[in-house]
Amino acid sequence: MMFETSLDDWDYGRALAELWRRSKYERGFISDPFGGPQRAEQGLHRMRALLAGLGDPHLRVPTVHIAGSKGKGSTGAFIATVASQAGHRVGFYTSPHLHRFPERIAINGLPLTDDAFASEARLVGLVADRLDASSSDEAQVTTFEFITAMACAAFARDACDLAVIEVGLGGRYDSTNVVAPIVSVITRIDLEHTGVLGFTYGEIAAQKAGILRAGVPCVSSPQVSEADEVITETAIEIGSPLQMGGRDWNWTGSWRSFTATGPWGDWRDLALGLPGPHQVENACTALAALHFVNASGLTIPEPAARSGLSGTLWPGRFEQTMVDDRVLILDAAHTPAAAAALVSTWRELGISSPATVILGMSADKDPKAFLEALRPLIGHLIATRADSPRAAETEAIFAIASEMGIPSDMQPSVAGAVGTALKSGDAPILVTGSLFVVGEGREAIGLADPDPLWRALNDVNRARPQRCDRP
Repeated sequence: MMFETSLDDWDYGRALAELWRRSKYERGFISDPFGGPQRAEQGLHRMRALLAGLGDPHLRVPTVHIAGSKGKGSTGAFIATVASQAGHRVGFYTSPHLHRFPERIAINGLPLTDDAFASEARLVGLVADRLDASSSDEAQVTTFEFITAMACAAFARDACDLAVIEVGLGGRYDSTNVVAPIVSVITRIDLEHTGVLGFTYGEIAAQKAGILRAGVPCVSSPQVSEADEVITETAIEIGSPLQMGGRDWNWTGSWRSFTATGPWGDWRDLALGLPGPHQVENACTALAALHFVNASGLTIPEPAARSGLSGTLWPGRFEQTMVDDRVLILDAAHTPAAAAALVSTWRELGISSPATVILGMSADKDPKAFLEALRPLIGHLIATRADSPRAAETEAIFAIASEMGIPSDMQPSVAGAVGTALKSGDAPILVTGSLFVVGEGREAIGLADPDPLWRALNDVNRARPQRCDRP
């Protein structure tokens, strides 16, 4: 049933209700690759129509478009922070959020206010309702399309100098793949979302490389050979000048002090605010992209790059805190490669192990492969789940861990798992496996407050028979 949209009845709660009602999983929370290429193309056509009704805001702000399996958010955060340090007004669109929807749309590091969020939702809602009126239920504007349009409109309305737009899933058929980038970025590719994107590195790379544009430079993090080959061939075929990490630019050192060498020169003694060897790769990917941003006319001086890299903060990415004299780490790793990077960072920082690990994952992930990569850190596992219909069942994670011989318990909620962990021993605690789990972990220890309006929508709709997705 369609809402009657007016200009005077929108507030933050109304905006959330609109996002919720459009979030049916069977339509997809991106431009519906689940229905195959034809439906995905229809989704992109719908996205263009939605933006056209708003005056094509996505074409009014120079854009960095970022795809990849891991490191998209950190790389985007580095780019946005450095460009902001250089004196530019920067919009950053990322997904999902840790605690509240407005986090997805930030300008110079600040999420939209609730009023601004509601205002953008109202204007997008007017256009979306007009499109929906002439469409079947399966072809109506989805949540991800809706909020992507909100981000594009907000950045144009605020006269941003640069937009950093993160792909939701894949690339070729993602709702964001309607922008006109000044540089395309592909971070490290891993085997993820295989049911949608493909079962090999090459198949997944082909989807990510779908964001490349003729005549628009592309930057890629170092890739396994199969993915490297696909990205390189696609760039040549399309005519997108490619800068590949490990080949055209490189680095030496650690996140505490490293040298980055590439077309920007030889920058020494760089340091990061985000710990971990994998973050050096993400930072250098960001520098490679910023080189092209600078070439486009948005000046990025070296001092801004240095201060931006060292000042970048990205909650939930190897975030360390102390709770009741216990070391507690929150990390949103959700692939085996990300788990391996987490282990490497843990060891580099000299944190004691084994740890009490609180693990919850999305249903489309591979808990066994993740646990195998994380196993060097695990002393005891507490299986749990986020408050999301997309979450894997706690019992499934517990069963896999038990089969692997990992001492395990279960808790039905992340807050319950954190409470149990804090009462047992003195080992460090790790909360990981999903951004949603990390978000609830942060809320459980008082680092952030949950969104009561979104939680109420979850509670009200949980009893309904339709299958809904937390977008």
